[in-house]
Amino acid sequence: MPAAHGTRRTLGTAGLLTALSALLLSVVSFAATGIAVPDIGASLHASAAQQSLVVSAYSLGFAVPMVIGGRLGDLYGRRRLFLYGMAGFTLFSLAAAAAPTITVVIAARALTGVAAAAMVPQVLATITASTEGRERSRAVALFGATAGGATAIGQVFGGLLLSVSLFGAAWRTVFAASVVMGALAFLAALRWMPRTSAPGGRRSLDPIGTALLGLSLLALLVPLSQGGALGWPVWCSVLLAGAPGLFAAFWWWQLRLHRLDRVPLVPPPLFRLRSYAIGLGMALMLQSSFGAFTFLYALSVQTGLGWSPMHAALVLLPYASCFFLVSIRSGKLAPRFGFRRLLTIGGAVQALLLAITAASVLAQGDDLDSWSLAVLLVGVGTGQALMFGPLVGAMIADVPPASAGAASGVLNTTQQAAMGLGVAVAGGLLGTMLGTTSAPDGQAYTTALAVCMVVQAAFAIAFALSARALPRRTSAS
Repeated sequence: MPAAHGTRRTLGTAGLLTALSALLLSVVSFAATGIAVPDIGASLHASAAQQSLVVSAYSLGFAVPMVIGGRLGDLYGRRRLFLYGMAGFTLFSLAAAAAPTITVVIAARALTGVAAAAMVPQVLATITASTEGRERSRAVALFGATAGGATAIGQVFGGLLLSVSLFGAAWRTVFAASVVMGALAFLAALRWMPRTSAPGGRRSLDPIGTALLGLSLLALLVPLSQGGALGWPVWCSVLLAGAPGLFAAFWWWQLRLHRLDRVPLVPPPLFRLRSYAIGLGMALMLQSSFGAFTFLYALSVQTGLGWSPMHAALVLLPYASCFFLVSIRSGKLAPRFGFRRLLTIGGAVQALLLAITAASVLAQGDDLDSWSLAVLLVGVGTGQALMFGPLVGAMIADVPPASAGAASGVLNTTQQAAMGLGVAVAGGLLGTMLGTTSAPDGQAYTTALAVCMVVQAAFAIAFALSARALPRRTSAS
């Protein structure tokens, strides 16, 4: 039986780590699969477009139903949705590991993304519903550390697993590892995940709003994820041009339901919370620039400079470690110094270090030194850690428990869409550099990476300025 509506349940350390396992698994699986794609393509004789779909199918399956997953958790219990999602994630990872063809791999990855969309929104929603004060600051700091560090961890993990062929092909080991971790996380959730749901008895899924939001996200994310690989056919441009109108129709419908005192998929009062509304814009800046950087970094050092996947991942490891440690510390600093100050400092630090790193990358070109890049990225990670964790804390500080799942789903969807936007823009930048320069390919790749870092630094400055517009005090600071 679910806990009484509105009752706050203590999360505890074991419950927090169990909840975070969903976020960790979803990001690690995505990053490790990205490393494994070339091996999948060679083993199953997949085309370049099919290899791209292995990655983008998961992203689409993950991003499109995210808000719905959060809303279902609000209505029917977050623990229940977490367990359903983790079970699906495990089973579909097993299907991918045993897949005989590339088509089955793509389908399994899309369904794995849908399962992730059921479990991941419950992480932040459960934190919001079952913690407060310093405990919430600590939990949110670990959430930020997990979200940021998992990408690099997944790349290193994928590189390690690809060196071990246990099932006839190394890439199958990557998916098999997700099966083992998913099964363990499911068992842990049965024991330690608290039961929480939103107060109130009205249960409505808003089918019209759900359909409009799903169409809006597909119209935005399909062109962003596939347009570059397909050469931007007309239908991609038409979908992308129609996305704003679909989003407008969705929001009009949400406002209409709210005025009629019915239950919308996304409660409009969420966006009257100044910290949440400004924070979404800041998250868009942060995640789009981060998505562009990770995409260009992987291509620049592996395709452009010829580094192995393990070499590329190990250079990121100090960055990820620093991000993780500083994120944890930021949970203790937020109540003392306030979200606004930490976010402003984080944006300023990242802008400065990104500018220095860009200058170094541009000066070294295709002779880029691994050690100097790794050291500079540690500073970038420090700034980013002071941006991500406190931002999430500032956004959810005033969110009522009744809207925790919807708030989490909207935030996660925004982050995924922003990542896709960043990758699409970065792909266009790289194509321009390769097509307009007479320099060797390695130089063209590193130049694109340096330009990306300069743009990312500009976004960090805008992020710091936006932080000054946040409320001076929230319920958690």
